[in-house]
Amino acid sequence: MQIVADGVIWDGSDAPIEHRTCVRTNVSLAHDGTLYVAFRWGTARESIDGHEGLMASVDMGETWEVRFDGCGMGSWDGVPGEIKGLETFETAPGELLGTGLWSDASDPDAPFIHPETQGLLPMRIFHTDSSDGGRTWGPRRRIETPPYPGSPCSHVVRLSNGSLAQPYEYWKGYEDPSPARPGARMLLSHDDGATWDEDVLVAEDPDNELYYWDQRIDVHPETGQLVAMFWTHSPVTGEVQDVHIAWGSPDGRSWSVPQHTGLPGQHCQGVPLGGDRLLAIYSRRSDPPGIAVSISEDFGQTWDRARDLSVYDSGVGTESGASGSREQADLWADMVAWRFGHPRGVMLPNGEAFVVYYGGDDKVKSARWARISPGS
Repeated sequence: MQIVADGVIWDGSDAPIEHRTCVRTNVSLAHDGTLYVAFRWGTARESIDGHEGLMASVDMGETWEVRFDGCGMGSWDGVPGEIKGLETFETAPGELLGTGLWSDASDPDAPFIHPETQGLLPMRIFHTDSSDGGRTWGPRRRIETPPYPGSPCSHVVRLSNGSLAQPYEYWKGYEDPSPARPGARMLLSHDDGATWDEDVLVAEDPDNELYYWDQRIDVHPETGQLVAMFWTHSPVTGEVQDVHIAWGSPDGRSWSVPQHTGLPGQHCQGVPLGGDRLLAIYSRRSDPPGIAVSISEDFGQTWDRARDLSVYDSGVGTESGASGSREQADLWADMVAWRFGHPRGVMLPNGEAFVVYYGGDDKVKSARWARISPGS
């Protein structure tokens, strides 16, 4: 594997203060070849002025233009709020469906994570539509995930049977003192997003000894088999595990038990490259810190680690919580302090993978891209 080209999508170093931090990057490819990269802008990685941003490229990443800036649009039904990010997917030529997460910011002094219960502020998953290339967006539609306080893990995914899947994860409410029992689920829509009336369990440890976080779901281009990759954590030892992987039926209704991959990462996006080839793009907090890529020739059963590629080297020192046991409160603090992450990718028509992520330092974080040739 090799990096063919790379560059910057958004440079936070000379941006206005409310656009200085660019995180939660993601990417989608439209039928006309337009690349859409959406993310969260704000003064800090966690701040009540967080809002969605969307940029587009029509030349495979060489140049970028701002398509949407949601600064100042966080209120919902009169309640002040923060938008944690936006992810886009083209449901039909020229029709974008955006998935976002809204968080209650009515009390500007309330931390996002409750310092005692470790619960999260009230949140809402929402969908919104654009028919003009992401320049304007329609009203937000709340996507219910009862009884779970849900957070979206990606944009919607088109299954081989035509249904749409909305992956999400759940934690617990702000004032809930009970132990968390997180898991990964997804909603299914069989009417192209008009309703979401089926809720499927993707991964949950019945003994609550492993947390399966930030699932990324993709589809085998020929068989329709689903694959999900998880940032996996052990609350028993307090340590991050290697990336785990599970496979789902093409209709999304049945899933294997997640298994080890041996990949030493957290957020991990699988990118199907045709046939059984699968690329994994993941955040690596140590050894050294950065964004790494691994490849599998059997759809994730095994990984050819000898071909691993470093896409981004942080260069600003050891990441918070990079190793050792961490309490849940420490983990939340680590996440706020991280200087890079959230890698995502899509396959381009020429067989290359287009990868996006954010990187920077303690004050400024920018969105970046790379094109990767997987080789033969």
